[in-house]
Amino acid sequence: MKTNGGKKSVKKPAKKKGKLGEWFINIFAIVLFGGGLVYFVLMTTQTSGPHSKEVDPYLASLPAQGDTISHNKICMVDDIYQGDYPTLSVGIAGRTYFGCDTKAILDLSSKQDIRFAIDPVTKKKVDKATAVIGIHPKRDGKVVYFESRETFTEFYSQKIK
Repeated sequence: MKTNGGKKSVKKPAKKKGKLGEWFINIFAIVLFGGGLVYFVLMTTQTSGPHSKEVDPYLASLPAQGDTISHNKICMVDDIYQGDYPTLSVGIAGRTYFGCDTKAILDLSSKQDIRFAIDPVTKKKVDKATAVIGIHPKRDGKVVYFESRETFTEFYSQKIK
């Protein structure tokens, strides 16, 4: 019997077979994942970017600049165009104000400062119930209140040029 002096023989690990195949699979997975990520980013930016063909229905429903807006199409607390969305009305001191919900009506009833705005042309305080109303030039849904039809016309003739 042969002994090796009490030393255990250590086997060398066998060379991995298919090392090239593993590299190929890893590279393929990275390319596939990276490509998918790039595709996702491109599709996301194309569908939500400024070149999107989709038009926000709310923004598309906004009146044109220079058109007056009916009082019942406005939430006078948020100063925002409601369009065909129903508004609630409240009568205060013989004038009718409109809000988008019951909290807005309570605010209109209890807070006098909410019932007034500043005419951007004359800088005078105007009552929202009697003001001439137009869409804000940014066309973001906000509205602007005017003291008279004259200041309304003056404001939009400057903004539309």
